[in-house]
Amino acid sequence: MSFSICLLQTIAFLDLLAVGLIVPLVPGHVRKMGANHIYVGLLGSIYAGFQLGSGPLIGSLSDLKGRKAILMMTLLICALAYTIIGLTPSIAMILVIRAVLGLFKQTQMLTKALVPDYEKNEQKQSGIYGKMAAISGAGITLGPVIGGHIAEDNPENGFTFIAVVVGFCFIFNAGLAYFLPKTSSKKRSKGKSSKNTAPSKNIIHSFIGNIKQSVIELYKVKWSEYWDIFLFKALIGFTMGVYYSNYSLYLKTQYQLTPKYVGYVISFQGVIGSISSFFIGYINNFYTHDIDYSLRNFHVFVLLSVSLSGLIVSYNVFTYIIWLVPLAIGNAIGRLVTLEMILKRSHGDHRGTLIGASNSVRSLSGVIAPMVAGFIGEYFGVAYVIYASFCSTILGLALSYQYRYKQLKID
Repeated sequence: MSFSICLLQTIAFLDLLAVGLIVPLVPGHVRKMGANHIYVGLLGSIYAGFQLGSGPLIGSLSDLKGRKAILMMTLLICALAYTIIGLTPSIAMILVIRAVLGLFKQTQMLTKALVPDYEKNEQKQSGIYGKMAAISGAGITLGPVIGGHIAEDNPENGFTFIAVVVGFCFIFNAGLAYFLPKTSSKKRSKGKSSKNTAPSKNIIHSFIGNIKQSVIELYKVKWSEYWDIFLFKALIGFTMGVYYSNYSLYLKTQYQLTPKYVGYVISFQGVIGSISSFFIGYINNFYTHDIDYSLRNFHVFVLLSVSLSGLIVSYNVFTYIIWLVPLAIGNAIGRLVTLEMILKRSHGDHRGTLIGASNSVRSLSGVIAPMVAGFIGEYFGVAYVIYASFCSTILGLALSYQYRYKQLKID
């Protein structure tokens, strides 16, 4: 494995480790500051809403200006933003910072988009993505545990200390990104005036010009060629979004688990997902003839449908945990399969744009899923929320089967 790939995996790990340190503590922190549940809900909705639009924009900007440069820029902005969250006494400022993070926190997308720049072999790319997802999963699993212990041992200043540490983590990550080999970006059109390259050019005009170029770049992508990938991504994202938005409450009400044991269940599912991601290259060896990924997509929705049906009929926590295994495997593999489908069909110039758009689809699910889960939980009961996830997977199962059948007829 090349040095560049190792650097990317380290950046991806530290990124989610830092996020895991602080994000689970933010709701409790704003509650201590006097915020109500509406503000706590806004923290997630604002972030997901801004992620929805920023994914393709940051992706196309990275296609134009170089993925390494944009990665370093976003890391430094995130470093400043997370530090301010720990230092500010204003709830309104925290909401604003969450919006800023929604715009610029695209680190995982950019690291994925950089992989083909350093590894041209498509078969090896699959294994790299799997290991990167596994390593990142380890970070997001360790982060909440470490952050929780620090906050509990230092109730007064623990959150501020964590925020500063997270800021330094992002600065360190930007330093690691600096050592990545330079990647190529699109050449500017010849018709540009020499004024555009003058050192005295206004920074704001430069930024607006880059945004305009990014928007123009979005129009150049043939989006109709990728609708099926985005649909599968949306269904998986909605399924898991609804499930996770009700996860802790479901375990507490149905099985009377304490927060400590809920944490153990969450960690178990995270470990299974990381292991599945790590072995994605080995799993793909069983699908050497599945060139269009249609069979893998179908199997992912089979796993999700079966596991959710098992969770619905589980009569104790032990059977519930058993059915979590195929759910974690299906979710982990499903995310990677849709990513590989995008890379397979896309051209190098639009890779960042398409991965960014894929992340925006997930963000859209992140906006809608909590509202659906809240509505069902309020009017029908917590136990019925999981049925929304099950219906989503059944729809995905039917569509993926139809897509598989269509591909077989074409072949």
